[in-house]
Amino acid sequence: MKRIYLFVFVIASMLLIGTRSLNSTPMGAPSDGRTGSPGDGGKTCYNYGCHSGAPTAISGVITTNVPDGGYIGGVTYTVTVSLPYSNKKGFCISPQKADGTLMGSLINGSGNAVTNVKYVTHTSPKIANPGVWNFQWIAPPAGSGPVDFYGAFAVTRETTYTEKITIAENNFTGIKEINSSDLLSVYPNPVSSQMINLEINLKKPSQVNLKLTEIKSGDITELGNEFLTEGIHIKSHILPDLTKGIYILRIETEDQVVHKKMWVQ
Repeated sequence: MKRIYLFVFVIASMLLIGTRSLNSTPMGAPSDGRTGSPGDGGKTCYNYGCHSGAPTAISGVITTNVPDGGYIGGVTYTVTVSLPYSNKKGFCISPQKADGTLMGSLINGSGNAVTNVKYVTHTSPKIANPGVWNFQWIAPPAGSGPVDFYGAFAVTRETTYTEKITIAENNFTGIKEINSSDLLSVYPNPVSSQMINLEINLKKPSQVNLKLTEIKSGDITELGNEFLTEGIHIKSHILPDLTKGIYILRIETEDQVVHKKMWVQ
């Protein structure tokens, strides 16, 4: 009888050891990050015995409310993880450069946590289909360039996925006004009504194109495109309904492009 008990104990121990080698981490990914990013050595949920299924590329899991025009340095955005399938599932995400440098900073939301400063991971698995988590990302300073978000996802022990999305920087944040140019003057500035006046000073006849771009959203409004003779031209424009914020007024002639910042109160 003792031999039978001993045999059962050995078999149970072997099974337990084997099970531990494939244990998932339902309370969140390890603090060294498992996003699949090159800067972190490509580690994912599959590595080091956490999950047994090699990752498959997936799309549409990571989304943000960053406008199409790109992020603005220092602005806070919401990142959403929407992971399909009905089984228990979790995630690990990080915004990084290729060398692993964190881009911006992270603020956890409900059901997730920031680990080792640069990773966001679930704090408990979700079964709902899809499983949804939200957290916040504070964009890096202006001039940082595109940011890659790397994500790894686990659905049961045997099924894992990865995704990478790239967030562009708003190109207008780095534009500097050409103050020495007398091509264009804008008044009033800041703008408190829908009427603005432009003074255009041409050294020679030219086709003139005027566009207004809202920095945060990237929305573009064309104000005019016409041929003007040499000299000073005063133009008044009625603007569409504009939200408060900073805009870039772009004037383009045949041989010059000038950007002017305009504030809407």
